[in-house]
Amino acid sequence: TCAYLCANLILTLVALNNPGYAPTQWQGTLLYWAIMVVAVIVNLYSSTILPKLEFFILALHILGWFAFLIPLVYLCPQKATTTEVWTTFRNDGNWPSTTLSVFIGLIASVFANNGTDCAVHMAEETKGADYVIPWCIVSTSALNGLLGLGTLLSMLYVTPNIDAVLESPSGQLGYPFMQVVLDSVGSYAGATVMICIVISMFTFACIAFLATASRIVFAFGRDKGLPFWQTMATVHPKTTLPNYAIWIITAVACLFGVINLGSSTAFNIILSITVSTLYSSYTITEMLLLWRRIRGDIRKPNEMKGSTWQANELVWGPFHVPGVWGVALNAFAVCYGTIVIVFCYFPATVSPDPATMNWACLIMAVVIFFAVAYYLMYANKVYKGPVVEISPYQIS
Repeated sequence: TCAYLCANLILTLVALNNPGYAPTQWQGTLLYWAIMVVAVIVNLYSSTILPKLEFFILALHILGWFAFLIPLVYLCPQKATTTEVWTTFRNDGNWPSTTLSVFIGLIASVFANNGTDCAVHMAEETKGADYVIPWCIVSTSALNGLLGLGTLLSMLYVTPNIDAVLESPSGQLGYPFMQVVLDSVGSYAGATVMICIVISMFTFACIAFLATASRIVFAFGRDKGLPFWQTMATVHPKTTLPNYAIWIITAVACLFGVINLGSSTAFNIILSITVSTLYSSYTITEMLLLWRRIRGDIRKPNEMKGSTWQANELVWGPFHVPGVWGVALNAFAVCYGTIVIVFCYFPATVSPDPATMNWACLIMAVVIFFAVAYYLMYANKVYKGPVVEISPYQIS
């Protein structure tokens, strides 16, 4: 999804600077593949500098935010009023109520916050992961939440005429924010530089997502939970990277890109499960954690002194919210995830056509069908649950 969005951003930026240009599907697919190639090269051959690269990306992320927003707000010739920004609600999908429209529109913001769990899947390569990883999730969520809120409010204030922006060439291509930037700064060169900051962050995100996805495939292959799990769980002896998992993820993504050559609608149908699959995994995990928490099945570390740890025994790590506040947070997460899952299957309008229909429910059902079929026919013979690694001090 990230590589596809990045490719379309590049094509829309070209169209913004060349009014007579009309992007084609094959151009988008080639750019999509090119971005995947960049992500593969960085993951395979630059793994030793990946931590330094991530630090550079963080600095660019924060500095780029200021470089984008300051000229956007300062140079804007006309701004919306505070009343318009905070009291105007639109129901362009013609839903029975504005409240329902707001919940359906919530999914766009949810999609923008995807990927907060990426650090979890890199835990085996992180020192002090039981403490560092939770703080990474909390800090990145807080930071990006604040930056995202600032960006959202700024975009609303510098967009006095939403309809005109949506009807602009870049709006028709699905990226109206580019027209907002151009109208605000009044310069094609300035707008291009600002939009390139956004495109660069999407490109860096593709690198991170590939690293994360490859670790998920590797771990699930190690657990014997995927077809060809012997290959998936292989680690290169020199680089200690799951090279096969990286190549497999890339190959599958590139094969999906072929679909875009024939029909962008069909390709978007496949991409529509992004939010539903992620939040299904999040919410199921939160439900199980809440259930275990209420039952009192999770032991405290000080209760484990002098005892032998069992492979399936749950023990709190150094980072957790204890007591009733922890239960309340888990319950809120379950409720929030459930709301997201329900509304991520709604189309944008009451009467969608095949191109604008939300096919996530159909694709999700197909994925579940094949997963269950694979488990019943083969995986139940080899899959015995996650492989648990126990440190020496846990069994001493």
